[in-house]
This record gives sequence, C-alpha cells and structure tokens, in this order.
Amino acid sequence: MFLFLAAASSAAADLAGNIGQLLDDSSAADALVGIGIHDISSDSALYSLNANKMFRPASNLKLFTSAAALGILGADFRFETKFLSKGALDKKGRLQGDLVIIGGGDPLISGRFRSHITEILEFWADSLKARGINAIKGGIVVDNSLFEGPDLGPGWSWDDLTYWYACPASALSFNDNCVDLHFFPGKKPGDPAIIEKNPSTDYIEIHNKAYTLAAESSFTLDYYRTPHTNEVTFFGGIPADDTLGEKDYVSVHRPEIYAATVFRDVLRAKGVKADIEIRALADMDSSKRVEYSRERLHQLFNWQSDSLGIVVSVMNTNSQNFFAEQTLKTMGVRASGEGSFEAGVSAVMAWLDSLGISSDDLSMYDGSGLSYMNLVMPEAIIRLLIAMSKRPDFGVYFESLGNPAEDRALRKRLENEPSRSSVRAKTGYMAGVSAFSGYVKGPRTGHLIAFSIMINDYNCPKSNIEAWEDRIVEILLKDF
Repeated sequence: MFLFLAAASSAAADLAGNIGQLLDDSSAADALVGIGIHDISSDSALYSLNANKMFRPASNLKLFTSAAALGILGADFRFETKFLSKGALDKKGRLQGDLVIIGGGDPLISGRFRSHITEILEFWADSLKARGINAIKGGIVVDNSLFEGPDLGPGWSWDDLTYWYACPASALSFNDNCVDLHFFPGKKPGDPAIIEKNPSTDYIEIHNKAYTLAAESSFTLDYYRTPHTNEVTFFGGIPADDTLGEKDYVSVHRPEIYAATVFRDVLRAKGVKADIEIRALADMDSSKRVEYSRERLHQLFNWQSDSLGIVVSVMNTNSQNFFAEQTLKTMGVRASGEGSFEAGVSAVMAWLDSLGISSDDLSMYDGSGLSYMNLVMPEAIIRLLIAMSKRPDFGVYFESLGNPAEDRALRKRLENEPSRSSVRAKTGYMAGVSAFSGYVKGPRTGHLIAFSIMINDYNCPKSNIEAWEDRIVEILLKDF
C-alpha cells in the first residue's frame, strides 16, 4: 500500500511540474485557467488549479445535460410523435376533418442516420395511406404544447439566432429546425451566387444579394434571418472556382409550422390530396382548443424515435445544441410536467444534487452551454466524471464522448499523438472560452483518468489555446 501511495504521489508531483512549465510559457498566460485531474482507478487527486472557481463552460455543459438525461430518462427512452384525426374517414378514403400531429420533443426527425432528409416524413405519409387515407379534407393541426416558451435559451446572443447552433426548441421539429443550404458560384464574377435549399421549400423567403467573386478569392458569403420571420438575406460572395460549393444551415422561425409544411409537401408527392391549411393549436382561442382535446380525437398511429443513447451520442460527439435543448425540456416534462428551460434545469440540478454537485458548483441556464450566463467549476466536472464512471450506463456515456482518432469534431485534436484513441472528451468553445474535459485511459497503467481544462478570457488565436490543452492531455498519455 505504501509503495502504491508513493507512486501516486510521485506521478502527481511530476504532473504538477510538467503543467507548471506550460503555465510559465503558454498562450494562456494572461487568461483565467482552471484545471482538475483525478485518477479514478486509484481514487487520487493528481492536479488542481483554480478548480473551485467558476468558469463559462460553453459546450462542456453538455456533459451535465447528457449525464442527467441518462439518469432521469434512461438510455432506452424514446421520444414519441402522435398522429390523430378530428373527423372520420369516408368510403372514398377522404379524412373528413383535421389531421392532428402531437409533438413529443423528438430531435431525430431528420436525414441523420437516414438515406435522405424526408425519409421519416415519407414513412408517416405511407402510414396514413396504409390506413386508407388518400385525401385530407380538413387541415393539419400541430399540437406543440409539450414544450413551453420561450423557445430560445436565456442569455443566448441575438446574432447567433440565424444559425444552426442557435435554432429554437420545439415539441415538433424537423431537420434540426433548419433548412440546409448549398452555395455555388455563378458562371462569371459579378453574377449572383446560386443558393440551393434542402428541403426545397418556400417556407423561408430568400433575398439574394450574394455574388460570384474572382477566382482564388476568399469565401465571404453569409446570411441573416430577420428575427421572428423566415426572411433570409444573403450577402458577400463565393469564388468563381469553388466548383464543389459550400454548405451551411439556416434556422427557421416557428419550427412546428415548418415541419408540418414540409410534411404536407411529402403527402402531396405521395399522392395524398392535401390542399390544406396548417394551424397551430397554440394560435387558437381557448374555446376552439377544447375541440382538439385528446378524448375527442381518433388515434391513427405513433412514431417512436431511436433510443436516447443515440441522442446523447449526437449531443456530445457532434456537440449538437439542438439535441441538448430538446432533451433538457423533455427532462422538465418528466420531472414536473413542464417542458421549459427552467423546469429542465431544475430537473438536472435535482439529479446532480444526488451526486453531491450543487448550485454552488454549477450555475445552469440552458442545456447546451450556448448561454453566456452558465458557470461551472472544473472540480464539478471532475466529480461528475467520477460519478458517471461508477454507473451501469457508463459505457453509453463514455462512448458518447468524442474520440480524436475517429470523430470529425475532434479530428484536429492531438493529431501527432499516437495514443489519442485512448481519449474520450468533450470540447467547448465560444468567444473567449475554451474547454476540454473527459477521460484518458492510460496506455501505460490502464488507469482511468478524469480531466477538465477550462480557459476563459483569452485573447490569442483559438488554435493556440487548443494546442495548449492538448499538451496537458499528451502529458497524461505519456505518464499514465
């Protein structure tokens, strides 16, 4: 036992010396740096620097959201979207009333893990046809009431809201509540840029002020969605020799109406006559909403998502903010019957309290980390990683974190480190914030090491900070 403790003490001393050298000569010299490192296998603290101070975590907050989701909902949980009708089906296959879609918070209604973007919507249409429906004489009514407003997180920056990473949450969602964009140059410099949409929908209104640049110019094309509308203005340019084009994604306003609009297009393409109005239950007055109470509707079918384990993997490996917020609100529904940011955060904090992590360690406002109001101690992340390593669902949690040897989101991390496949980690980035936390499976000792590196208020290039974080992890891979 004495030899074991002495070895652990020596390893900690060596680690402190190596990190000390980095601190003396680093890009993070003028920034606020917090570090916690713990050997889970030997239950020994290896290093701590400002680990009990609060830091803006950016996407490292997803470590808490995903862990709580596994604890509260369970890895096998599935989101459910319900299809009902108001009115009967006549002998000619016409639904003499409204089709009602009840959103269940599913973030996976998209082309992800599918052959194409509308595959799930096509399955829905086929399910209606299989029940004899070939025309809808009423409208499509969307019940989005599982989630409560606001649909944007507290403390989100207004100039992020155009883009995919700040899309609104919605009980009924489609394609991460975005329209996919593909930009191409025109035939010659000065020509308008070409903008392709997927799905090819008129739900967004394009104002194209973008143009074709001279060959070998820098790509400058950008866009802005006017708040509370779906009017998108494109500006800047794309080089004439960019023949493969560039891809991006624009968020939509009222995503539940967007989902229903694209579904109506799919119905028509499938031969279901649907020249129908789309309405949201929330837009009706209270007396009208009574007509759409569940007991007055006829059940058609339910759609279930893939398991929560898949959702958690996308949330962490891809750092998908939308998945985090959908899951957060769903936890609020499970815990208190309220699908709001506030209720979701309360559910997470109550679950974390059972692990010994309190509001003194973590100040949480959303599920993704996009809010600048979020604050986390590196020590709280270490305690979370230790606690998760002892749970029966640890395998799901561990595999949900990015592997630099395999996953695109971390492909530039630890590039020259031959043992980088031994790392599972979550990155976090926003202006002035970088975080890198997770596990190292020691190539030499086999020990499981938890680490959290959080850097705030730096003023050097992001690449310099990431390289500095990588050097700490490289030390762990070398020493353990």
